[in-house]
Amino acid sequence: MNRIKKQLSKTLQAIVKGSLVGVGLWGTVTLNASANPALSGQAEEASKVSVEKIRVATWNIEHLAEKNGQGCRARDDADYQQLQTFAATLKADVVALQEVESKKAVERVFPKKEWDVIISPRPDTEPYDCREAGQKSTTQRVALAIRKGVGYDYDPDDNFEEITVGNKGLRYGVVVKLTDTIPATELMAVHLKSGCFVSDYTDSDREACTLFSQQVPLVDEWMESHFEDGTPFVMLGDFNHRLAGTENRAWREFSQMDLENNQTVSSPIINAMAGVSGCHPRYPEPIDHILLGSSAAYGYLPGSTKVHAFPGKKGQPMTVEDMLSDHCPITADIAKNPMSRMKAGAMTAKAATTGHVSTAVTWTQKAVEYKVLTEKLYLDAVATKVPLFKQLSGRWVVYMDVDETILDNSDYNKSRDLLAEGFSKDSWNEWVSKEAAGEVPGSKAFINSVLDAGGKIALITNRNREMDKHTWRNMEKLGYPMSRENICILGRIGEDKNAIGQPGIVNDKDLRRVEVASGKAKDCWKTDPSLKTVWGQTYSVAYEVGDNIQDFTQLLQKSSDANALSKLQGSSFLLLPNAMYGSWAH
Repeated sequence: MNRIKKQLSKTLQAIVKGSLVGVGLWGTVTLNASANPALSGQAEEASKVSVEKIRVATWNIEHLAEKNGQGCRARDDADYQQLQTFAATLKADVVALQEVESKKAVERVFPKKEWDVIISPRPDTEPYDCREAGQKSTTQRVALAIRKGVGYDYDPDDNFEEITVGNKGLRYGVVVKLTDTIPATELMAVHLKSGCFVSDYTDSDREACTLFSQQVPLVDEWMESHFEDGTPFVMLGDFNHRLAGTENRAWREFSQMDLENNQTVSSPIINAMAGVSGCHPRYPEPIDHILLGSSAAYGYLPGSTKVHAFPGKKGQPMTVEDMLSDHCPITADIAKNPMSRMKAGAMTAKAATTGHVSTAVTWTQKAVEYKVLTEKLYLDAVATKVPLFKQLSGRWVVYMDVDETILDNSDYNKSRDLLAEGFSKDSWNEWVSKEAAGEVPGSKAFINSVLDAGGKIALITNRNREMDKHTWRNMEKLGYPMSRENICILGRIGEDKNAIGQPGIVNDKDLRRVEVASGKAKDCWKTDPSLKTVWGQTYSVAYEVGDNIQDFTQLLQKSSDANALSKLQGSSFLLLPNAMYGSWAH
């Protein structure tokens, strides 16, 4: 990824600075509307609304051994009881743990009658000599303690072993799916490589930074895959890195997302530890973090992050000697249903949907059904219509739309979904100028067949006419047989809409169709006057192809008869599927 400094969107910042407060295990969170002027118009109603939540925690519990007197932090029964008592005060539903030896070790702090424990399958490691303790280490593993009654699914195959980058000294990630949230949230506990405590890990040649630099893209790819699928996620644990720093390189990588079309957008991601100090008297900058992405980011309850310091002696503030482990636990609360926060007036519809890719875009990009439909429709036209075209006498033309008929713009729609933004003229023109659209399956073979049969193709598109050069180059890049003698592109101009209502002009493409058929489409020879001998002639219309009712002569969405048109599909025109947008949406 590039090194541009990245920040959360204004929407995210507004949410993070909001005024939700929450307490209680599986309890409710009530809006403090009076504390947030943005909610003043909804204060009375919002104050009555409660939001169900789930509390997540992360805790590097420091060499938690299964047996007394073992490991680099040897403990006795009293120590384990202290840990268990303190763990209960977290009132957490899910706790990510680092540096635990085994499931039995965890159960000494989180009793199995109250908790389910999932431990990473990391093999035993060679013990090393503990610093200061004067004994041998135990294996460090990552684990999750999940309170009984909390819904979750666990598949050992989903564990993130790749994060070890093939190094036996590094720890696995553990992944579960929390099924009580809407939608289900994937949660991963991690413990990354220690020893790289610099803002830019690429500036250090330390072995720790080399290993950390190999882990960062794997973590980033895991999060990006969830952004792309619209899956909410929480990644929490000991990152051994100061991600909360605004100049931190790893955070810059995590908080920007690369799209397939080489665009980058700010990722909808929150670090719940942003602006929060750690508990250690000597190391206030936190290296334990809770990252929330997609709708989980908008389910985060602002102000709920808490660093749980251990009790000091005789009511005094905690000192290093009072610490039950060398890290303090941190907790954060998430709304089980982010949409419930929107109903409570705590967030906007935009915030609730940012980071989600619509099912229409996902279907277009991933569904076998879409590819089968478009390919088959075009193949049928080649098999049944092109032989008839060859029998035509005189000059003939096929009218074709461009977007979602020839060029696939689903990457544009995906990028807008991720930003929770709809279509805009500026963003669309920027996309068109990138000349990065893909190919609609089957369209190239159809165009080749039409030209081989002796026909011409007029591309009647509602892209602005000034964008025609980009449309042409985009198709050239994809290998379409672009020739000014055989293909003319006519983008939309103001006159196209102004002409509606004139004889024979029903929709905003009819004027251009009339001009092509009558030999008056001057833009077809504007760049090369010699082409007037080709396009300045009258043409009969052999066929029309599009993905919208208004891609066809004298048709409108509101007045079209589906039963009548279905009898003409494939014979008079070819209508392709487009679930992403169209005149039906207005």
